[in-house]
Amino acid sequence: MNKKAIIIGFFIGVITTFIGISIYTIIIGLTLDLSFQEIINRILSTSVLGKRASIGVLLNLPVFYYFLNKKKEDYAKGVLIAIVLVALVFILNKL
Repeated sequence: MNKKAIIIGFFIGVITTFIGISIYTIIIGLTLDLSFQEIINRILSTSVLGKRASIGVLLNLPVFYYFLNKKKEDYAKGVLIAIVLVALVFILNKL
């Protein structure tokens, strides 16, 4: 087990989650004709961040399968750990 690869995979998973949240929010913002400032405020808003995070985590699926297909299981483990930890953070935030 390569701990460095798992840590890199974890950070890749967290970064792709937040990229997914941002992309989703920008697409919704553009369809609602919101200004750029309103879109940024929505990205930073925590009231519906859990719902956006569940959509944002979907962006990790291609990354996860990419690492599996390239036989980089340790990177894939890191991405999976990131998905679980992001989910736990948002579940605990709901409580």
